[in-house]
Amino acid sequence: MQPLTHFGNLPISEFMRDYWQQKPVCIRNAFPNWQPIVAADELAGLSLETEVESRLIENQGDTSQWRLHHGPMTEATFAQQRDYPWTLLVQGVDNFVPEAFDFLAGFRFIPAWRLDDLMISYATKGAGVGAHYDRYDVFLIQGEGSRRWQTGQLCSETAALADHQDLCLLEDFDLQETFDLQPGDLLYLPPLVAHKGVALTDNCMTYSVGFRAPSYSEVFGGFADFISAKLSADVRLTNSNHVQPAGEISAVDITNLKQLISAQLTDENLAQWFGSMSTEPKNPDLDMAEEAMDEDELAAIIDDAYGVLRVAEGVRLAYTWQGDGGLTLFAQGEAIPCPPAAADLAMALANDLIIDVEDLANIATDEASQALLLVLHNQGWLYFDDA
Repeated sequence: MQPLTHFGNLPISEFMRDYWQQKPVCIRNAFPNWQPIVAADELAGLSLETEVESRLIENQGDTSQWRLHHGPMTEATFAQQRDYPWTLLVQGVDNFVPEAFDFLAGFRFIPAWRLDDLMISYATKGAGVGAHYDRYDVFLIQGEGSRRWQTGQLCSETAALADHQDLCLLEDFDLQETFDLQPGDLLYLPPLVAHKGVALTDNCMTYSVGFRAPSYSEVFGGFADFISAKLSADVRLTNSNHVQPAGEISAVDITNLKQLISAQLTDENLAQWFGSMSTEPKNPDLDMAEEAMDEDELAAIIDDAYGVLRVAEGVRLAYTWQGDGGLTLFAQGEAIPCPPAAADLAMALANDLIIDVEDLANIATDEASQALLLVLHNQGWLYFDDA
């Protein structure tokens, strides 16, 4: 569960300095002794579930004729005989597969609030999703089979799109480089770089680790909504007591507006909003509640000192000291003020994601820590594992 220190022979520090959010790079054997995390039939099984986001793209005919199907898939989806290439894409695999969640922990050399999810695709020979660009950083790891990736021009929102009602495909693609990836190879792409991939073999599986950041419009809009919810509708703007032309918006009016907005731009307000926003669940409709545990059951587990305490798959945690001098833990978009005695437990969970039960005797012996642990466990955000 520790962050990676290298991609193959490339130190992570050099990757961050020379490539992160700057330019694409292909790293051969980035994951030595690579072993697949999810089998093809397991991926297909996930796509049958209603709470799992999935898509299937059929590459029949030219690009304008390609068909997109949204999940949940059915058994008939995979029983259908196709004499043309197709791709299954499943989002948020880390929300459902512990090994996938653990795999993402290796990427925690990047702030956890940037992490989006792990998408895994399965493709038959010749299949692809077409030339496109993304507004997020992505690590493309070849899991099984082989895929040819081609990178192109730097794009923007003004880039011309092909005529397709379901797929956002580029009308023009200016080929820059070509990479044929084998299992364990990695291709990193910063935002806005055009790219397209084609499976060179059947049973081609690719792991896509995405890192997003909110747009400026999302930041301003989200923070404004957060502040608006805190302010009373009874408090209103005032105008100057000086006589002025009725049609004029005066310098005093603008100064009053600036003072009103500036008064809300405190470190505490920003941290509380950002912590909640950045930990909002990827799948808010997923019921994660666990069977309630009480103080006696918790004490028995800690006394037994066996197994581990894990952050549940897909759960997002963060914390801040910005505010009244204490620590606030954010879990799945919820802000949880922590008493000083619970701070060590909160930080260990957010930073490490997994704690040996025998170590809980040192960091969760007081009532505050145990109360925090019970709240998180009974929400389904933590669980004990015998592994």
